[in-house]
Amino acid sequence: MTEPTNPFLRPSRVPRGERRLLCVFDGGNAPGYSSVAVALTEEGTRRGFEVWAATEGFRSLTNDATHELRFERMVVSRRERYELLAQNIPARSMGRRVQDAGSDFRSERYLGFHDRATRDLAAQTFRAQGFTHLVCVGGNGTFEGCKAWLQSFGDERPPTAFVNVSIDNDVGGDRAIGFLTGVEAGAEIARGLYEDSYTHKRIYLLEMMGNRSGRHALNCGVAARAHLIVLPFFSFPDEVLREIAEGLSKAEHALVVVAEGYEAERRKRDLPGVSASAFFKVQLEQYGLRDLPDRRVIAEPFSRHIRGVRPGFADVSAAYLKATMLFEAFDEGRTEVMPFVLAAHDVGVRSFETITREDRVERAFLPLLDRFGMPKLRTWVRDHFTTSEQIL
Repeated sequence: MTEPTNPFLRPSRVPRGERRLLCVFDGGNAPGYSSVAVALTEEGTRRGFEVWAATEGFRSLTNDATHELRFERMVVSRRERYELLAQNIPARSMGRRVQDAGSDFRSERYLGFHDRATRDLAAQTFRAQGFTHLVCVGGNGTFEGCKAWLQSFGDERPPTAFVNVSIDNDVGGDRAIGFLTGVEAGAEIARGLYEDSYTHKRIYLLEMMGNRSGRHALNCGVAARAHLIVLPFFSFPDEVLREIAEGLSKAEHALVVVAEGYEAERRKRDLPGVSASAFFKVQLEQYGLRDLPDRRVIAEPFSRHIRGVRPGFADVSAAYLKATMLFEAFDEGRTEVMPFVLAAHDVGVRSFETITREDRVERAFLPLLDRFGMPKLRTWVRDHFTTSEQIL
Protein backbone atom coordinates (compact mmCIF):
# COMPACT_ATOMS: atom_id res chain seq x y z
CA MET A 1 0.00 0.00 0.00
CA THR A 2 1.52 3.29 -1.11
CA GLU A 3 2.24 6.11 1.29
CA PRO A 4 -0.21 9.02 1.28
CA THR A 5 0.80 12.14 -0.62
CA ASN A 6 -0.92 14.54 1.80
CA PRO A 7 0.02 15.28 5.43
CA PHE A 8 -2.89 13.35 6.93
CA LEU A 9 -2.26 10.02 8.57
CA ARG A 10 -4.07 6.87 7.49
CA PRO A 11 -6.02 5.06 10.25
CA SER A 12 -3.35 2.34 10.37
CA ARG A 13 -0.77 4.90 11.54
CA VAL A 14 -2.99 6.41 14.22
CA PRO A 15 -2.91 5.05 17.81
CA ARG A 16 -6.23 3.42 18.58
CA GLY A 17 -8.27 1.61 21.16
CA GLU A 18 -9.85 -1.79 20.78
CA ARG A 19 -12.90 -0.68 18.74
CA ARG A 20 -12.46 1.18 15.46
CA LEU A 21 -15.65 1.44 13.42
CA LEU A 22 -15.73 2.10 9.67
CA CYS A 23 -18.92 3.60 8.21
CA VAL A 24 -19.41 3.08 4.48
CA PHE A 25 -22.04 5.30 2.84
CA ASP A 26 -22.97 4.12 -0.64
CA GLY A 27 -25.89 4.01 -3.06
CA GLY A 28 -27.95 6.81 -4.56
CA ASN A 29 -28.39 9.96 -2.54
CA ALA A 30 -31.37 10.25 -0.17
CA PRO A 31 -32.35 12.64 2.63
CA GLY A 32 -30.92 11.34 5.89
CA TYR A 33 -27.38 10.22 5.11
CA SER A 34 -26.15 13.11 7.24
CA SER A 35 -28.59 12.25 10.03
CA VAL A 36 -27.26 8.69 10.17
CA ALA A 37 -23.65 9.91 10.12
CA VAL A 38 -24.33 12.18 13.11
CA ALA A 39 -26.27 9.52 15.01
CA LEU A 40 -23.55 6.89 14.50
CA THR A 41 -20.87 9.38 15.52
CA GLU A 42 -22.63 10.50 18.70
CA GLU A 43 -23.71 7.05 19.88
CA GLY A 44 -20.49 5.33 18.81
CA THR A 45 -18.31 7.91 20.55
CA ARG A 46 -20.41 7.64 23.70
CA ARG A 47 -19.80 3.89 23.75
CA GLY A 48 -16.04 4.15 23.27
CA PHE A 49 -15.72 3.61 19.51
CA GLU A 50 -13.45 5.43 17.14
CA VAL A 51 -15.83 6.29 14.32
CA TRP A 52 -14.41 6.63 10.81
CA ALA A 53 -16.03 7.17 7.42
CA ALA A 54 -14.88 6.02 3.99
CA THR A 55 -14.76 9.26 2.01
CA GLU A 56 -15.94 7.63 -1.25
CA GLY A 57 -17.99 4.69 -0.04
CA PHE A 58 -16.86 1.21 -1.08
CA ARG A 59 -14.55 2.81 -3.66
CA SER A 60 -12.28 4.18 -0.90
CA LEU A 61 -11.18 0.66 -0.02
CA THR A 62 -10.10 -0.21 -3.57
CA ASN A 63 -7.59 0.83 -6.21
CA ASP A 64 -10.37 2.85 -7.86
CA ALA A 65 -10.25 5.48 -5.10
CA THR A 66 -9.94 8.91 -6.67
CA HIS A 67 -8.79 10.77 -3.54
CA GLU A 68 -5.79 9.97 -1.37
CA LEU A 69 -7.70 10.96 1.75
CA ARG A 70 -9.70 7.75 1.88
CA PHE A 71 -10.87 7.83 5.50
CA GLU A 72 -11.92 10.57 7.90
CA ARG A 73 -12.47 10.39 11.62
CA MET A 74 -15.96 11.54 12.61
CA VAL A 75 -16.18 13.31 15.96
CA VAL A 76 -18.85 15.30 17.77
CA SER A 77 -17.17 18.56 18.74
CA ARG A 78 -15.07 21.06 16.84
CA ARG A 79 -12.56 21.16 19.69
CA GLU A 80 -11.82 17.46 19.28
CA ARG A 81 -11.54 17.95 15.52
CA TYR A 82 -8.94 20.69 15.97
CA GLU A 83 -6.97 18.51 18.36
CA LEU A 84 -6.94 15.65 15.86
CA LEU A 85 -6.02 17.90 12.96
CA ALA A 86 -3.07 19.17 14.98
CA GLN A 87 -1.88 15.56 15.07
CA ASN A 88 -2.35 15.19 11.28
CA ILE A 89 -5.38 12.97 11.82
CA PRO A 90 -8.16 13.82 9.32
CA ALA A 91 -11.34 14.60 11.22
CA ARG A 92 -14.76 16.13 10.71
CA SER A 93 -17.05 17.46 13.44
CA MET A 94 -20.61 16.16 13.04
CA GLY A 95 -22.38 17.37 16.16
CA ARG A 96 -24.50 20.12 14.58
CA ARG A 97 -25.06 18.64 11.11
CA VAL A 98 -27.98 16.34 11.78
CA GLN A 99 -30.26 18.01 9.23
CA ASP A 100 -27.70 18.66 6.50
CA ALA A 101 -28.81 17.80 2.97
CA GLY A 102 -26.89 15.28 0.92
CA SER A 103 -23.88 13.38 2.19
CA ASP A 104 -20.41 14.56 3.19
CA PHE A 105 -19.04 11.20 2.20
CA ARG A 106 -19.51 10.42 -1.45
CA SER A 107 -22.59 8.37 -2.03
CA GLU A 108 -22.75 6.48 -5.30
CA ARG A 109 -23.47 3.10 -6.82
CA TYR A 110 -19.91 1.80 -7.17
CA LEU A 111 -20.25 -0.95 -9.80
CA GLY A 112 -16.64 -2.07 -9.36
CA PHE A 113 -17.70 -3.82 -6.15
CA HIS A 114 -19.44 -6.48 -8.24
CA ASP A 115 -15.98 -7.96 -8.87
CA ARG A 116 -14.88 -10.52 -6.27
CA ALA A 117 -11.19 -9.60 -6.56
CA THR A 118 -12.05 -5.97 -5.82
CA ARG A 119 -14.01 -6.99 -2.73
CA ASP A 120 -11.10 -9.18 -1.60
CA LEU A 121 -8.77 -6.18 -1.87
CA ALA A 122 -11.25 -4.09 0.10
CA ALA A 123 -11.22 -6.67 2.87
CA GLN A 124 -7.42 -6.51 2.98
CA THR A 125 -7.57 -2.71 3.17
CA PHE A 126 -10.11 -2.89 5.99
CA ARG A 127 -7.81 -5.14 8.06
CA ALA A 128 -4.65 -3.19 7.19
CA GLN A 129 -6.19 0.06 8.43
CA GLY A 130 -7.07 -1.50 11.79
CA PHE A 131 -10.85 -1.36 11.54
CA THR A 132 -12.66 -3.76 13.85
CA HIS A 133 -16.36 -3.05 13.17
CA LEU A 134 -18.30 -2.22 10.01
CA VAL A 135 -21.54 -0.34 9.33
CA CYS A 136 -22.82 0.01 5.76
CA VAL A 137 -25.40 2.71 5.03
CA GLY A 138 -27.59 2.86 1.93
CA GLY A 139 -30.37 1.05 0.09
CA ASN A 140 -30.82 -2.48 -1.15
CA GLY A 141 -27.81 -2.32 -3.49
CA THR A 142 -25.55 -1.30 -0.62
CA PHE A 143 -26.98 -4.08 1.52
CA GLU A 144 -26.26 -6.68 -1.17
CA GLY A 145 -22.76 -5.26 -1.61
CA CYS A 146 -22.16 -5.50 2.12
CA LYS A 147 -23.27 -9.15 2.25
CA ALA A 148 -21.11 -10.06 -0.74
CA TRP A 149 -18.12 -8.25 0.78
CA LEU A 150 -18.36 -10.19 4.03
CA GLN A 151 -17.58 -13.38 2.10
CA SER A 152 -14.13 -11.94 1.39
CA PHE A 153 -13.33 -11.92 5.12
CA GLY A 154 -13.56 -15.71 5.37
CA ASP A 155 -13.97 -16.95 8.93
CA GLU A 156 -12.84 -13.63 10.43
CA ARG A 157 -15.78 -11.42 9.59
CA PRO A 158 -15.94 -8.17 11.55
CA PRO A 159 -19.04 -7.33 13.59
CA THR A 160 -21.25 -5.77 10.92
CA ALA A 161 -24.53 -3.85 10.69
CA PHE A 162 -26.58 -2.19 7.96
CA VAL A 163 -28.64 1.02 8.16
CA ASN A 164 -31.36 1.38 5.55
CA VAL A 165 -31.41 4.82 3.86
CA SER A 166 -33.45 5.09 0.68
CA ILE A 167 -36.19 7.19 -0.87
CA ASP A 168 -37.83 4.16 -2.50
CA ASN A 169 -38.01 2.04 0.68
CA ASP A 170 -37.23 -1.25 -1.08
CA VAL A 171 -35.77 -3.25 1.83
CA GLY A 172 -38.36 -5.48 3.46
CA GLY A 173 -39.19 -5.19 7.14
CA ASP A 174 -38.11 -1.58 7.67
CA ARG A 175 -39.08 2.00 6.90
CA ALA A 176 -36.06 3.47 5.20
CA ILE A 177 -34.63 6.71 6.50
CA GLY A 178 -35.34 9.31 3.82
CA PHE A 179 -38.60 7.73 2.70
CA LEU A 180 -40.93 10.03 4.62
CA THR A 181 -38.95 13.12 3.64
CA GLY A 182 -38.98 11.98 0.03
CA VAL A 183 -42.74 11.55 0.06
CA GLU A 184 -43.21 15.06 1.47
CA ALA A 185 -40.98 16.63 -1.19
CA GLY A 186 -42.25 14.48 -4.04
CA ALA A 187 -45.93 14.84 -3.23
CA GLU A 188 -45.54 18.61 -3.16
CA ILE A 189 -44.24 18.51 -6.75
CA ALA A 190 -47.00 16.13 -7.82
CA ARG A 191 -49.72 18.22 -6.20
CA GLY A 192 -48.38 21.34 -7.87
CA LEU A 193 -48.73 19.69 -11.28
CA TYR A 194 -52.19 18.45 -10.31
CA GLU A 195 -53.28 22.04 -9.66
CA ASP A 196 -51.66 23.24 -12.88
CA SER A 197 -53.46 20.50 -14.82
CA TYR A 198 -56.74 21.66 -13.32
CA THR A 199 -56.09 25.31 -14.09
CA HIS A 200 -54.90 24.82 -17.68
CA LYS A 201 -56.87 21.63 -18.49
CA ARG A 202 -53.79 19.57 -19.24
CA ILE A 203 -52.73 15.94 -18.95
CA TYR A 204 -49.46 15.59 -17.06
CA LEU A 205 -47.44 12.37 -17.11
CA LEU A 206 -45.02 12.88 -14.22
CA GLU A 207 -42.05 10.57 -13.80
CA MET A 208 -41.10 9.90 -10.17
CA MET A 209 -38.57 7.73 -8.33
CA GLY A 210 -39.30 4.03 -8.23
CA ASN A 211 -36.91 1.72 -10.05
CA ARG A 212 -38.38 -1.58 -8.84
CA SER A 213 -40.66 -1.28 -5.84
CA GLY A 214 -42.27 2.02 -6.77
CA ARG A 215 -43.13 2.90 -3.19
CA HIS A 216 -42.07 6.51 -3.58
CA ALA A 217 -44.13 7.03 -6.74
CA LEU A 218 -47.07 5.22 -5.19
CA ASN A 219 -47.19 7.20 -1.95
CA CYS A 220 -46.56 10.54 -3.66
CA GLY A 221 -49.26 9.78 -6.20
CA VAL A 222 -51.78 8.77 -3.55
CA ALA A 223 -51.00 11.83 -1.43
CA ALA A 224 -51.37 14.16 -4.43
CA ARG A 225 -54.56 12.34 -5.54
CA ALA A 226 -53.15 11.46 -8.93
CA HIS A 227 -55.70 10.09 -11.39
CA LEU A 228 -53.49 7.14 -12.32
CA ILE A 229 -50.33 5.61 -10.84
CA VAL A 230 -48.12 3.41 -13.05
CA LEU A 231 -45.77 1.15 -11.08
CA PRO A 232 -42.37 -0.10 -12.28
CA PHE A 233 -43.35 -3.75 -12.59
CA PHE A 234 -46.38 -3.03 -14.81
CA SER A 235 -46.35 -4.01 -18.48
CA PHE A 236 -49.79 -3.19 -19.80
CA PRO A 237 -51.46 -5.27 -22.53
CA ASP A 238 -52.86 -3.45 -25.54
CA GLU A 239 -56.45 -3.50 -24.31
CA VAL A 240 -55.48 -1.80 -21.06
CA LEU A 241 -53.37 0.84 -22.82
CA ARG A 242 -56.32 1.57 -25.10
CA GLU A 243 -58.64 1.93 -22.11
CA ILE A 244 -56.20 4.31 -20.38
CA ALA A 245 -55.79 6.44 -23.52
CA GLU A 246 -59.54 6.66 -23.99
CA GLY A 247 -60.11 7.51 -20.35
CA LEU A 248 -57.52 10.29 -20.38
CA SER A 249 -58.94 11.63 -23.64
CA LYS A 250 -62.31 12.13 -21.97
CA ALA A 251 -60.86 13.70 -18.81
CA GLU A 252 -60.98 17.47 -18.41
CA HIS A 253 -57.58 17.33 -16.72
CA ALA A 254 -55.39 14.63 -15.18
CA LEU A 255 -52.19 13.84 -13.35
CA VAL A 256 -50.55 10.48 -14.07
CA VAL A 257 -47.58 9.41 -11.92
CA VAL A 258 -45.19 7.05 -13.72
CA ALA A 259 -42.45 5.25 -11.75
CA GLU A 260 -38.99 5.64 -13.30
CA GLY A 261 -38.57 1.87 -13.65
CA TYR A 262 -41.66 1.41 -15.82
CA GLU A 263 -40.86 -0.79 -18.86
CA ALA A 264 -37.13 -0.31 -18.24
CA GLU A 265 -36.01 -3.25 -20.39
CA ARG A 266 -38.35 -2.44 -23.27
CA ARG A 267 -37.28 1.21 -23.21
CA LYS A 268 -33.64 0.24 -23.29
CA ARG A 269 -34.28 -2.02 -26.26
CA ASP A 270 -36.75 0.06 -28.31
CA LEU A 271 -36.15 3.70 -27.34
CA PRO A 272 -32.77 4.08 -25.59
CA GLY A 273 -32.49 7.18 -23.46
CA VAL A 274 -36.22 7.85 -23.33
CA SER A 275 -37.67 8.48 -19.86
CA ALA A 276 -40.46 6.39 -18.38
CA SER A 277 -43.00 9.22 -18.69
CA ALA A 278 -42.03 9.94 -22.31
CA PHE A 279 -42.24 6.25 -23.17
CA PHE A 280 -45.69 5.98 -21.62
CA LYS A 281 -46.74 9.01 -23.67
CA VAL A 282 -45.54 7.28 -26.85
CA GLN A 283 -47.53 4.19 -25.93
CA LEU A 284 -50.71 6.19 -25.37
CA GLU A 285 -50.23 8.11 -28.63
CA GLN A 286 -50.71 4.84 -30.47
CA TYR A 287 -54.24 4.73 -29.09
CA GLY A 288 -55.21 8.30 -29.83
CA LEU A 289 -53.99 10.38 -26.87
CA ARG A 290 -51.88 13.09 -28.52
CA ASP A 291 -50.36 16.38 -27.47
CA LEU A 292 -52.29 19.12 -29.32
CA PRO A 293 -52.16 22.92 -29.10
CA ASP A 294 -55.59 23.04 -27.47
CA ARG A 295 -55.17 19.79 -25.53
CA ARG A 296 -51.72 19.47 -24.01
CA VAL A 297 -50.33 16.08 -23.00
CA ILE A 298 -47.00 16.72 -21.29
CA ALA A 299 -44.39 14.18 -20.15
CA GLU A 300 -42.60 15.72 -17.19
CA PRO A 301 -39.07 14.49 -16.32
CA PHE A 302 -38.12 13.19 -12.90
CA SER A 303 -37.30 15.92 -10.36
CA ARG A 304 -34.01 14.69 -8.91
CA HIS A 305 -33.61 17.60 -6.53
CA ILE A 306 -35.85 15.83 -4.02
CA ARG A 307 -32.95 13.49 -3.25
CA GLY A 308 -30.96 16.41 -1.90
CA VAL A 309 -33.54 18.07 0.34
CA ARG A 310 -33.02 18.43 4.08
CA PRO A 311 -34.25 15.40 6.04
CA GLY A 312 -37.41 15.86 8.06
CA PHE A 313 -37.34 15.29 11.79
CA ALA A 314 -39.29 12.03 11.55
CA ASP A 315 -36.33 10.60 9.61
CA VAL A 316 -33.86 12.23 12.02
CA SER A 317 -35.62 10.54 14.93
CA ALA A 318 -35.43 7.18 13.17
CA ALA A 319 -31.70 7.69 12.57
CA TYR A 320 -31.01 8.16 16.28
CA LEU A 321 -33.23 5.23 17.22
CA LYS A 322 -31.58 2.91 14.71
CA ALA A 323 -28.08 3.97 15.81
CA THR A 324 -28.89 3.20 19.43
CA MET A 325 -30.29 -0.24 18.61
CA LEU A 326 -27.32 -0.97 16.37
CA PHE A 327 -24.71 -0.31 19.07
CA GLU A 328 -26.74 -2.19 21.65
CA ALA A 329 -26.65 -5.18 19.31
CA PHE A 330 -22.87 -4.83 18.99
CA ASP A 331 -22.51 -4.66 22.78
CA GLU A 332 -24.59 -7.84 23.04
CA GLY A 333 -22.17 -9.60 20.69
CA ARG A 334 -24.55 -9.67 17.73
CA THR A 335 -23.43 -9.15 14.14
CA GLU A 336 -24.87 -8.92 10.63
CA VAL A 337 -27.94 -7.07 11.82
CA MET A 338 -30.21 -4.27 10.61
CA PRO A 339 -32.08 -2.05 13.08
CA PHE A 340 -35.63 -1.45 11.87
CA VAL A 341 -38.33 1.12 12.60
CA LEU A 342 -41.77 0.52 11.16
CA ALA A 343 -43.89 2.48 13.65
CA ALA A 344 -43.74 3.84 17.19
CA HIS A 345 -44.46 0.40 18.65
CA ASP A 346 -42.75 -1.71 15.99
CA VAL A 347 -38.96 -1.42 16.28
CA GLY A 348 -36.11 -3.87 16.75
CA VAL A 349 -33.18 -5.56 15.06
CA ARG A 350 -33.28 -8.08 12.22
CA SER A 351 -30.54 -10.49 11.18
CA PHE A 352 -29.23 -10.28 7.62
CA GLU A 353 -30.56 -13.72 6.75
CA THR A 354 -34.16 -12.61 7.35
CA ILE A 355 -33.99 -9.44 5.20
CA THR A 356 -35.55 -9.51 1.75
CA ARG A 357 -36.02 -7.06 -1.08
CA GLU A 358 -39.55 -5.68 -1.29
CA ASP A 359 -40.54 -5.04 -4.90
CA ARG A 360 -44.30 -4.97 -4.46
CA VAL A 361 -46.77 -2.81 -2.59
CA GLU A 362 -49.67 -3.55 -0.28
CA ARG A 363 -52.92 -4.78 -1.78
CA ALA A 364 -54.80 -2.12 0.18
CA PHE A 365 -53.42 0.47 -2.27
CA LEU A 366 -55.18 -1.18 -5.24
CA PRO A 367 -58.29 1.06 -5.21
CA LEU A 368 -56.06 4.16 -5.14
CA LEU A 369 -54.11 3.44 -8.33
CA ASP A 370 -56.90 4.55 -10.63
CA ARG A 371 -59.45 7.31 -10.04
CA PHE A 372 -61.21 6.75 -13.38
CA GLY A 373 -62.64 3.37 -12.41
CA MET A 374 -61.26 1.63 -15.50
CA PRO A 375 -62.58 -1.96 -15.37
CA LYS A 376 -60.00 -3.59 -17.65
CA LEU A 377 -57.11 -1.95 -15.79
CA ARG A 378 -58.46 -2.98 -12.41
CA THR A 379 -59.13 -6.54 -13.54
CA TRP A 380 -55.66 -6.84 -15.05
CA VAL A 381 -53.94 -5.58 -11.89
CA ARG A 382 -56.13 -7.78 -9.67
CA ASP A 383 -55.46 -10.92 -11.74
CA HIS A 384 -51.70 -10.38 -12.06
CA PHE A 385 -50.59 -8.74 -8.85
CA THR A 386 -52.94 -9.40 -5.94
CA THR A 387 -52.27 -12.35 -3.64
CA SER A 388 -53.65 -13.89 -0.48
CA GLU A 389 -50.66 -12.38 1.37
CA GLN A 390 -52.22 -8.94 0.96
CA ILE A 391 -49.60 -7.46 -1.29
CA LEU A 392 -50.09 -5.99 -4.71
